[in-house]
Amino acid sequence: LAGISRSTTVVTAYVMAVTELSCQEALEAIRTARPVANPNPGFRQQLAEFGSGAARKVRRHLKQRYGASPFNDEEEIKALLPAGRGGTSRTEGALQGLVPRARDIRSTTPFLLRVKRTFSCIPACLK
Repeated sequence: LAGISRSTTVVTAYVMAVTELSCQEALEAIRTARPVANPNPGFRQQLAEFGSGAARKVRRHLKQRYGASPFNDEEEIKALLPAGRGGTSRTEGALQGLVPRARDIRSTTPFLLRVKRTFSCIPACLK
């Protein structure tokens, strides 16, 4: 299956960069949309290291460069977490509007552009 390890790692790092969520919280939210998401041990280690400082640097750089985000990424992602973990449960419909159906694939374009913009700045903002 595609999208189990490497792409999950990229999305997890993006979520960590644009929110205050930990690696584990971000991964839990991602798994509500993609249950097979499972970064390999090496990627998990890199995510833990990223979360211990570099994510804050990236977040600060993004705010300086682009200003406050007009998106509600943190609220939407926390809504994917199980009840009691910062969000509501899946049964309350939080997932329905966030996971594109086949005919809604164009709605993912802004999200993908944000991922690209976020990770294109990483080499510069970690110096």
